[in-house]
Amino acid sequence: MLAGGIKLATRLRIHSTCNPRIVVLRFARLSAWEPSMNLSDFISTPSASRPSVPADTSRGLALGLKILNYLRSEGQAFSLGELAAYTHLGKPSLLRLLRTLEGLGYISRDANHNYRIELETSAAGVRESLRVLRQVWGRFAAEIQSRCGETVSLAYLFDDHVRVVDVLESPQHIRMANFVGRILQPYASSLAKAIAAFQDDALIQTLLDVYGIYRSTQHTLVDQLAIQNEFASVRARGYAEDKEETVEGGYCIGAPIRCPEGKVFASISVSSPKFRVTKEFIEKFPARLIEHADHLSQAVAAKLHGKA
Repeated sequence: MLAGGIKLATRLRIHSTCNPRIVVLRFARLSAWEPSMNLSDFISTPSASRPSVPADTSRGLALGLKILNYLRSEGQAFSLGELAAYTHLGKPSLLRLLRTLEGLGYISRDANHNYRIELETSAAGVRESLRVLRQVWGRFAAEIQSRCGETVSLAYLFDDHVRVVDVLESPQHIRMANFVGRILQPYASSLAKAIAAFQDDALIQTLLDVYGIYRSTQHTLVDQLAIQNEFASVRARGYAEDKEETVEGGYCIGAPIRCPEGKVFASISVSSPKFRVTKEFIEKFPARLIEHADHLSQAVAAKLHGKA
C-alpha cells in the first residue's frame, strides 16, 4: 500500500547574460499572485514560489496553518524536504515552524522522523496516553525490526474503533505496508484483534457494529460465532494472528499493550509477506513480540507516573 507521491518543484534559472532588472521583474511577476489571495485560499493552495502571505496577516501563523491543513488533508507523514518543496520555504525557516507546531502538540514525528498531524481525540486523558505511547514506542519498534526486518505498526483504541497511529516500514523492497490513520477491521487485523479480544462484550460488539463485518479475502472470518471463538483464542495465547484475513499473501502477528490499570488500550504488530514467513518465525517470534509489548506497557506506565 503506497501512500504519497512524487512532488515536482520548478527552478528559476538565471544565466550570466541576463539583465538583473529583468530577472527581478520576472521573479516579482512569478510570485505576485499570492498576496491577492484571501487567507482561506492561501492556506489551502500550494505555494508557487517563496510564499507571500495576504496583507494584514501574520506570516508565521498563516504558514503554520497552511502546513497543518496540508498534513490533515493528505492524511500521511512528510519529510522536511517534502514540506519544504510544498511550502517553498527554506529548511531552516521551515524547521523553526515545525518545531513550534510540534512543541505545541499539533504535529509529531513518526518512527521514520517524518512529520504528521496529531490525531484528534475526545478526551484529554486519551490524548495524553496516546502522546506518551508515541514517545516511547520508537526504540521498541526499532529493536523488533532489527530482529525480523519486517514492518512494525502501532494501533490505538479510540472510542468505537481501532486505528493505526504509527508505522516503522520494513527496509526490504517487497514488504507489507501500513499507514497512519488507517481504521482496522476488529475481526481480521492482528493489531485490532489484539485489542478487541480483551474488551468487554459491549465494546466488542460496538467495534464490530461500527466497522461492519464483510469479507476482504477468502480467509476473512465473517460468522459471529467464529469471530467470538477467534477472540477467545487470542485471549488464551496472548497474541493475535492475521493469516491472509485482510490481504492475500500477508501474515501478521499482534500483541496487546496495557495501561497501568491493566486494561488493553493499544497493540503492536509485525507484518510480513507470507513467502518470507518460516516455521521458526511462527513458533518463536510471538513470544518475543509479547515480551516487547509488555516492556512497552511498563515504559508507558512509568512515563505517565513521572518515573521515566
